[in-house]
Amino acid sequence: MSVESPADGVGVVQLDHVRVFVLEDRPAGDVTVIDAGFPDDGEDVVSTLESEYGGVDRLIVSHGDEGHFGGVPALMEAFDPELLVPGGCKGFYDALDYDADHHFSHDERLDGGVRVIQVPGHTAANSSFLLEDEGVLIAGDVLEGSDRRGLPAGYLVPPAAEFADAGHAAAERNLGRLFEYDIETVLVSHGSHVYDDPLGKLDDWLLNREWSLTYS
Repeated sequence: MSVESPADGVGVVQLDHVRVFVLEDRPAGDVTVIDAGFPDDGEDVVSTLESEYGGVDRLIVSHGDEGHFGGVPALMEAFDPELLVPGGCKGFYDALDYDADHHFSHDERLDGGVRVIQVPGHTAANSSFLLEDEGVLIAGDVLEGSDRRGLPAGYLVPPAAEFADAGHAAAERNLGRLFEYDIETVLVSHGSHVYDDPLGKLDDWLLNREWSLTYS
């Protein structure tokens, strides 16, 4: 299992069905990991993080899908990092069996210049993370690469309706929050990353969706 670097200061551990993101020097001298894969991924993720980074200081969980938090126990046992989870997202904390050190909220700025942008819909407190100085959004399951749906790569769509616990319409509507921020690159957990005008493309897609739903 190797680590790729899709953006400066961001590492990606590619798993079979999802990605784990690694931020170096956020905050300075620390290694921050976003998400942890499925339970069966835990040991491999630990081994890769240990060999590539020497450890983990902070672990952030984006939302309550098992594919994003399932490997948390393995990372906690191996590294004992600070654990940050979204506030208001009930139903998966019991599965973690760990007390979080911090429950973050929408628009909160975490240490290291990481801004939380929550887009409810897929789950109640579905979170993405903006590296403000670089304009890089780590989308979690707020967005995914269009090629995951069999569409041409280079575009963004929300997760499919069958995976929207809090309502697919809400998931699409709440994407409007993203336009309040300066985002130049979107790194996704599923599908291909988008480097070229991600918000412009997303805006076009949302407008076309609204038009087709209104006039179909």
